[in-house]
Amino acid sequence: MAELLHNPEKIARAREELDRVISGDGGTLQEPDITTLPYFQAIVKETLRLHPPVPFLIPHKAESDVEIGGFRLPRHAQVLVNVWAMGRDPGVWSNPDSFMAERFLGGEIDFKGRDFELIPFGSGRRICPGMPFGL
Repeated sequence: MAELLHNPEKIARAREELDRVISGDGGTLQEPDITTLPYFQAIVKETLRLHPPVPFLIPHKAESDVEIGGFRLPRHAQVLVNVWAMGRDPGVWSNPDSFMAERFLGGEIDFKGRDFELIPFGSGRRICPGMPFGL
């Protein structure tokens, strides 16, 4: 909410989109309607990019000696994925510290663990079981 309060034009755009969708349904929003709200979805993704639920994902342990991104990790080394830093990586995101929901419009990036640019809930078998409740 704080990001939206700093960006009133984004609130107005989301409100227009929401009004358009619920106007034909007696003023109620149903779960299937969410797929017809691309800007609202982009706001959620951008919020999760800048403010992930946790800064680090569940720790992993290297099963063998491995090299990741030029760094050598010995067997049994603990590996932490810094989701907070990933969301602010200028090598991945333009203007990474700015709230720009539009960056997610027209793209296929989701937050369900399939796109590693945005994994606020983790991925694979260790994905957060509470994800459906948080959204």
